[in-house]
Formats: sequence, structure tokens, C-alpha cells
Amino acid sequence: MLIRSFIIILLSNIALSQNILSGYGYGSSKLQSSPSSLALSNSLLPSFKNDVALSNPSSWHNLAFVHLNTSADIQQSIYKDLSSTNFSLSSVNLIVPWKNEISFGISFEPFLEREIVTDDSTSTKISISDQEINYKRTNTSSGGPSIAKFSFGNKLNDFESIGLSFGYIFGSSRLTRKLNVDSENYLVQSRDFFSGSLLELYFSTSRLDKSGKIDLFLGYGLSLNDLDIENNSYQAFLDLNNNNSHDNNDYPTVSQSLPPEITFYDNEIKISDLRIGLDYEFTPRKHLQFEYANFRDSGNHSSNSSLFSSFLSGKEKFSLSYAKFAKPLSRDKINFRTSINFQDFDVENFQKVSEIGLGIGLGINFGIAGNQIDFGYNVSKRKNVFDKNDELLQIFSIGVSIADLWFVKRREI
Repeated sequence: MLIRSFIIILLSNIALSQNILSGYGYGSSKLQSSPSSLALSNSLLPSFKNDVALSNPSSWHNLAFVHLNTSADIQQSIYKDLSSTNFSLSSVNLIVPWKNEISFGISFEPFLEREIVTDDSTSTKISISDQEINYKRTNTSSGGPSIAKFSFGNKLNDFESIGLSFGYIFGSSRLTRKLNVDSENYLVQSRDFFSGSLLELYFSTSRLDKSGKIDLFLGYGLSLNDLDIENNSYQAFLDLNNNNSHDNNDYPTVSQSLPPEITFYDNEIKISDLRIGLDYEFTPRKHLQFEYANFRDSGNHSSNSSLFSSFLSGKEKFSLSYAKFAKPLSRDKINFRTSINFQDFDVENFQKVSEIGLGIGLGINFGIAGNQIDFGYNVSKRKNVFDKNDELLQIFSIGVSIADLWFVKRREI
């Protein structure tokens, strides 16, 4: 007589490398690309120097020297009793101002992040001749597209300036689904290749008041070419050497496997990004700032390569900031920044995710050319991020900016 009994225990955990929102759709965007903007929780308004934001080319004509900037960050995510820390490069950019009128720049930074791991540990006991079989499923997503930007800024007159940025999106991400059955690992892998382009327009004016203490900043980004995806799905294999990679020691070997199944998904991500900012310099080099940002994605999202069966269709952000900047060529070398911000994330077919965050940072000037080292820290709490639980995010960023003197010989100062 055969007696079958099934005892199923399902334990779902999320081991994070970036944040839980990176498991939706094709991933989540970075908070900010530099320590100064991270501390102030904005991107349009002056954050790097008294009248300059690294991410706003309409402000670059205010730089006196060429600047090479690079930054990196450490991000920690805490969800329930799980904690994960990740180190990554934030951005690299080169800004070349010319005669306090025009400027050029090139930058490289991550566009979307898909770093996340989910574990489903399932223990199944089947009583057939006292045989017990144990399962464990692990899904790992990594990588994500990057963006290379080519930017231009122009001072139109004493009050207005404009900026233009063209971004080329490229790169890939990987998804590995692993099923462990009685200590044997069966893997199915896929890879997404991204291609698309983005146009960003910037405008700033100081005509709002006669004193010139209030500046208005506008930014608008849109997809020139909607982001297209090429998905390569590979044949399942038994990972005999347990290295989570397909090689000739596995079954079937790489040479024995079928070629990948390739599927093209067009217009997967279609971006519309509006930002509005106000900067009030109430005393010299001391600023109060407000910025509003509204991001929308109306792409198809027809691929099923994400870990969670949904995607981020939009987000809305408000930030209030205070900044104090050092006086050039003085004993005052310290820049101070702090902020509070509120965000709402729209997850398709899911409840809204809300976030409140605090930022703080310091910048230290050194050298006569305006070299600078910046530190930024942001801590935020997200509510209803996954199965109605909260997530705590902490990001620490450090950046170094080197100003080059040899360009100055050609300039009138």
C-alpha cells in the first residue's frame, strides 16, 4: 500500500544587493549621481558650488576651470531581518567651460540597477519508501544599462542660460533562476541587452525678482528612441561544479547546448521626466532650495524577465534643502548641505510605495584651481515596498573633483 503525504513549507526571503524596487521591471534608477546632489536630494539646483550643479549643464558656464569629477557610493538595504551592502561607481564626468559663456561635458553613469536576489526555500517530504526530497529556488538579477551623456550649455544673457544633453543608453543585465534538488543545481539563465537614447533640455533664469536672489530652474527629459530590449534565453543545464556559470564541466556542456532563443521587445521603456526648482540665495553663498520632479514610464513592458511581475510606471518627488558654500580663495574651505525629501513610487498593479528621506553632506575645497572632495549621506524609509513591509536604505557617497589649470591659459579671467 502506498501512502503519500506532502508537507510543504514555503519561506520567501529577499537578499538585497541594491534595493527591492530594483526587482520590478527593468530595475530602478539611482537616487543621485554625485555626493553633493545626494546630500541636497535634488539634481537641477546648485549643489557642487555656489552656482553650479554637476547634473545641470545650464549652470556650467559659471565654472572657472575645467573639472574632472568621479564618485562612488556604498549602499545598504535593510528589509525585515535581512541586510545587504553594495559598493558601486556612481559617475564620471568631464566639464569644459569656455569664456564664461559656453560649456561642454561628457559623463558616464548607471541608468538602471537590477541588483537583487530572492530565495524561496521549499521543503517537500514525499513518503514513498521513506524518500524525502528537498527543493530550494534562488533567483538572481544583476547588472543593468548605463548611460553616456554628451552635454552642452550656453549663457544667453545676464539672466538666462540653457542646456542640452544627449544620452546613449547601452549595456545588459543577467537573470539566473536556480533550482536546487537534493544538493544538485539546475540553472536557467537569460540576458537582456538594452539600446535607446534620451534627450534632456535645461533652462534657468534669474528674472523672478529684481535683486537676483531667486533663480528658477527647469529640466525636461524624454526618450528620443524608446528603450528596446533583446532577450537571450539559454538552455537549462545541470551545474555539476556549482560555480553558477555554464561551462564544459556541466551537463549539457556549452558546446552541446542549443543556441539561445532570441526575442526582441520594442519600446519597452518610454520616458517623460519633468523637474522644476527654485533657489533662494538669502545671504551670499547661503541657499534655500525647493525642487519638484515627476517621472513617467509609458513603455510596453511586455518582457517577463523581471523578478517581480510588475514595473515602476512613475515616481513623484519633493525636496527641501539648505546649502552653504565656501567663499573662493579664502580661508573658508567648507561646503555644507542638508535636505529632506518625499517620494511616491507608482508600481503597476500594486500599492503605491512612499518614501521619506534625509540628506547631509560636506565639501572641502583645496588648491587654488577649485579642487574639491565631497561627502554625501542619505537615509530613507520606504513603506509598502514589498508585501506591505518597510525597507530602510542608507547611501554614503564620496566624490573627488580635480580642476585643470592648463586650460586657463587660453581664457580671459
